[in-house]
Amino acid sequence: MGAMSPETIALVERVARRLAKSDTTCTIAGPSTDAQIDAAEEQLGCEFPPTYRAFLRQFGAITMPTHVGVVHSFVGLSQAAPDGKGVVERTLTGRTEKRLAADLIVVGMGADYQEWFCLDLSDRNEDGEAPIVLFDARDNARDQKFYETFGEMLDEVLHFIDEHIVDSRD
Repeated sequence: MGAMSPETIALVERVARRLAKSDTTCTIAGPSTDAQIDAAEEQLGCEFPPTYRAFLRQFGAITMPTHVGVVHSFVGLSQAAPDGKGVVERTLTGRTEKRLAADLIVVGMGADYQEWFCLDLSDRNEDGEAPIVLFDARDNARDQKFYETFGEMLDEVLHFIDEHIVDSRD
């Protein structure tokens, strides 16, 4: 997948618009370049799955308040992160401090700051996609598989948020 689907782009834009109407911030960092993405892959020693690369190219990163969904931060590159911690920094720190396995890449932050949603690069499918697993940083342990791909995680979380936003239209 070289680009985000028009449906996913529309969903992200709709959720951001609706969150803004309900006085809830949603920060979309903006596109990352292929050179920035390539540099991140080199630093991590991996190749990102197609849906994650497409997300980085289209949105860069998305951050919302912790109370809106099971995943509140879709991690991008550090230049795009509000706290300056992108996929490289979060993953390398996790490897050093929390025994995060080399085949896991932190791409989502859960409502609890100790819940990390990670690409599991050891389990790629024929399209190069990798499932999303939960890593519990409290126990330094890989937990269950949550989503088949990064794109599925993005769509499911944003659909849930879209269905539960209370704004001036409701």
